[in-house]
Amino acid sequence: MIKIHKLEDGDIIKILPFVDKDNNIIWYKKYTCAFINNKTIYDNSEKEYLRRISHTLYRKDGDVKLPTTIRYAYNIYINGEIQIINLGLTLYNIISTTKKEALDLLQMDNNHLYIVKEMISGFSSWGKSYFDEFEWIPPASSKEEWLEYIKSNQPDLDSFIESNNIFHHKQRIINYLGKDMLSELIVDDRQKKLELIGI
Repeated sequence: MIKIHKLEDGDIIKILPFVDKDNNIIWYKKYTCAFINNKTIYDNSEKEYLRRISHTLYRKDGDVKLPTTIRYAYNIYINGEIQIINLGLTLYNIISTTKKEALDLLQMDNNHLYIVKEMISGFSSWGKSYFDEFEWIPPASSKEEWLEYIKSNQPDLDSFIESNNIFHHKQRIINYLGKDMLSELIVDDRQKKLELIGI
């Protein structure tokens, strides 16, 4: 089971990239998720099936029967280890306007995200979070060491999403909706592709 950090007011977080086996850098992973009977279902497919099912239901009935949300996953260094955080658009925008997607960010600078949590109308708001300098002891001392450290210690987010994705929980979605909308979309996509190539 991977460690997913639950944000708290006052957290001081070092944002790290994901590093694949070829040392490629990915600063975040974007996916859609839905909550069905206290279970989170993930969808990181290019076809965006969860979002499309939700929109189709809303267009037909005017009712949000399957609410979905877009989340952004980051590797973070906190409490001496790498964990995952799942963020909404507010914190994603704060990070993306401050950080630049470049290998030069794998330096041992003191730049950390300071989390400020406010409650507005009963909901958590993170809009006042900001980057600042905080003293820390980095677990690596060069770019190469950072890459190796991240590769060796980052949680396996891809396998976690795979084991909790829309295809793995297809029956749960059918039970919830009373019909197999995923199969309908797959058939519809296939038909459109065949028509496009003239078959």
